[in-house]
Amino acid sequence: MRSLDGLRAVAALMVVVFHLLLWVDAYDTPVSQAINGSWYFLANGVWLFFVLSGFLLFLPYARTTLAARPLPSATHFYQRRALRIVPAYWVCLLVVAIAENQLRRTVGPLNLLVHVLMIHDDFPRVNRDLEAPFWTLAVEAQFYLILPLLAWGIARVMGASRSLARLALGIVAVIALALTVQWVDSLVMSTLPDVDGVDRTPGGIFVLATMGMQGKFLAVFAVGMLCAACYVVVIEQRRVGKAVAQRFGAVSLLLALVMFAIAIPAWAKGAVMFHPGTFWGWDIQGYPLLAAAAFGGLLLAILFGVFRSSALRRAFAWGPLRFVGLISFSLYLWHLPILQGPIPPFDQLALPLRLLCIPIVAYASYQLIERPFLARRHTATPGDTTTTWGVARNSEIKRS
Repeated sequence: MRSLDGLRAVAALMVVVFHLLLWVDAYDTPVSQAINGSWYFLANGVWLFFVLSGFLLFLPYARTTLAARPLPSATHFYQRRALRIVPAYWVCLLVVAIAENQLRRTVGPLNLLVHVLMIHDDFPRVNRDLEAPFWTLAVEAQFYLILPLLAWGIARVMGASRSLARLALGIVAVIALALTVQWVDSLVMSTLPDVDGVDRTPGGIFVLATMGMQGKFLAVFAVGMLCAACYVVVIEQRRVGKAVAQRFGAVSLLLALVMFAIAIPAWAKGAVMFHPGTFWGWDIQGYPLLAAAAFGGLLLAILFGVFRSSALRRAFAWGPLRFVGLISFSLYLWHLPILQGPIPPFDQLALPLRLLCIPIVAYASYQLIERPFLARRHTATPGDTTTTWGVARNSEIKRS
C-alpha cells in the first residue's frame, strides 16, 4: 500500500534519528533537558513497525474469516516471511560478527547461534550484544511463528458468522492474554534474586521465554490486527459509507493525537528491561499498548482519509518518503553498524560521511539481497487463497 510505505519510512527514520541523537549525546543539551528528553520516544518507532506487521500480516486472515473462507496456507506464510527477513538479516549479522571478531573481540558460538535462530532476546548476556536493533528481529520472528495459530483460534471463535464483532472479540482476547502473561511475568520477575545465573533458574527461564528481555509485545501486534479487521470491513467490504468511514478516520486521528500527547512525555515507562526483583506496575505494562493504540489510530486515519481528497494519505504516499519505506528494512539493519559500529571503512569516517553512507548501503542491500528474494516471495503458489482476493476493489489494494 502506497501510504503505508511512507508510514514504514517514518518508523525507520524515528529509530535512525533516535540512535543519531544518542551518538551525539543529545540528552545533555539544554533543549533536551527542557523537554525532559521526550525525543527518547523516537525509539518506539519499533512499535510502529510491530503495528504495521500486525496489520499487514493479519489482512489475509481478516479477509478470509470475514468472508467465511478457508484460512491461508501456514506453510506458504512461513516461506514468505523467511524470504522477507532472513537473507538480509543473516548477511548483516555475518558482517557485524566478522567485524567484531577482527576489530574488538571474539563472538562466541552460542552468541552467534542464538542470533541466527532469532531467539537472542531470551538471553540476557547477548540480547543487544552484536547490534541493538537485532532484538526486534527476534520478537518479529516469534510473532510470525504464532500468528497462524492465533488466526486459527480466532477463526474458531468466528465460525461461519462473518461477524466483525466476533473477530474483534477474538483479537481483544489476544490482547487480554498478552497482558495477563505479562502480569504473571512481572510477578515472577519480582520474586527472582538479583544474582548472576538467575536466568538459568526455573523462574528466570519462564520469564525470559514468555517475556524476553524487553517484552514480546504481542498486544502491540494485536493492535495492528484489529486495524486490519476494520480496514477489511470498511474499505474492502464497504459495510459503511464513505462519509462514515471518513468520520471514523477523523475520530481515530483525534484519539491518536491525545494518546501521543500522553505517551511522549512518559517515554521512560517504555524503556524498562528484564531486571530480577522488579515488579512492573500496570502503568508500565500498559504503556506499549497506549503507544500502539496511538500508532493504530494514525494508521486508520491515513487509510480512511480524514481530509478533503485524502490529503493525509497522499502525504504519506509522497515519493521520497515511499523510497525510504522501500529500503526501510535494510536501513534499519545497517544504520547502527555504520553510525556507531566497527565496520571498516565506515569506522574511520566523519559523522556527516557516515550519515551519507547509511542510505547508500541500505539501497545496495535492498537491490542485491532483499529484492531477489522478494521476487521469489511474491510468486504465487498453488492453493494460495490470498493473492487475488479483493484485489480489484481499489487502487491501494492493487499495490498491496
